[in-house]
This record gives sequence, C-alpha cells and structure tokens, in this order.
Amino acid sequence: MNKIYFTADLHFGHSNILKHSPKRPFSDTVDIVAHDEWLLDLWKSTVDKRDTVYILGDLIFLKSENARHLLEKLPGQKFLIEGNHDGSIRAYKNYFKEVYQIKEMRFKPSVAPFLKEDLCVVMCHYPMVTWNQKPRGSIMLHGHSHGKLDDYNALSMDLRFDVGIDGSLANLRFLTLEDIYNAATEKIKQYDCNTFAEYAQNNYRSEVR
Repeated sequence: MNKIYFTADLHFGHSNILKHSPKRPFSDTVDIVAHDEWLLDLWKSTVDKRDTVYILGDLIFLKSENARHLLEKLPGQKFLIEGNHDGSIRAYKNYFKEVYQIKEMRFKPSVAPFLKEDLCVVMCHYPMVTWNQKPRGSIMLHGHSHGKLDDYNALSMDLRFDVGIDGSLANLRFLTLEDIYNAATEKIKQYDCNTFAEYAQNNYRSEVR
C-alpha cells in the first residue's frame, strides 16, 4: 500500500537553521552541505515514488538551478502548503502536484485500513487556535515552530500536532498518516473518548461550528 507522509521545516540550503536546531546532524559544525545530504538521504530512503508527501512549509533555501536540481531528486507525489520562507518556490510549482496556503483532507478507512473512522485534518504552516470542523473532531497539523510548541500542544485540549522534523513527534523523521492517527488516538483515550467527534463534543462545546 502506498504511504502518506507529512513533514515541515526541512530548510534545505539554510545554514542559519542549524544554529537553531541543535538536534539535527551537523548542527555543531554548521555544515549545510552535509546537512542537506543527510536530509536528501532521509527523504529518498523513506519516500517511494508512489507515496504522497504533504510538506507543511519552509522546504528550500537555494538559488534557482540548485532548487530545481534538488526537487528533481525528491521522490513522491508532493503537495506543498506554503510557509513564510517559500516565496521563491512558486517559480517551481510544476514540481508539486498542488500548492496551497491551507489544505483540508478527509482520509477514509477504505484508503487507510488502520483507520477506525474518517480522519479529517487541516494543514497549515502556522499553528492555529481554531480551524474548520474542529468542534466535529478535525485535527490540526502545522509546522513553523520547530518543536517549541510541543509542550503547549501536549497540555492543550486541542488536537493539534507539529509535524516539523524538529518536533518531538517527528523526531528527525517523516511522519506517516498512521503516526498522526495514533498520536491523536492516544490523546483522546486519555479522556476516555473513543472517537474524535466524541472528544470534540466533550471539549469544544463553546467553539463556533
């Protein structure tokens, strides 16, 4: 079965990111060339050409020819949700199936048999406090924060998860749809809920629908 992946904040070619992401390989030497080779190897060893990848922003910091050369090497059906550092990437839209600001998806058990119910997600580079269908059990996926909101997300009642590579959930890897589902399921079970809709009805009653 083809897999569905989520990632964010890879920052290919951005040497400054290594100063702020101490968990990443080569952050101690600020070797962006070695860092990018590690990222590329991670992508290629994880993603098959038939897989789908949702990239929640901040993908590449490279000049035009280098950016094209890199994008040609990245397997998978790529969907980009733009981040604050993706302005120049619009010149390479043909390397993506689609480019969005915000993307909503409904994943069904018929496509992903491990699902016990439909999984509705809202994807945006930026973390959101409220989002479409939240009171009905929709899940919010974001990047941008590089793991700095992990504790906040964990303590919050919201079903919101940082899929960025620096976050504790991803922990320097790509997340699968099953990873997302398992993380959300684990959270609602802490409150003795069996479905995302039940959890939302119990905890988001005051929110606008």
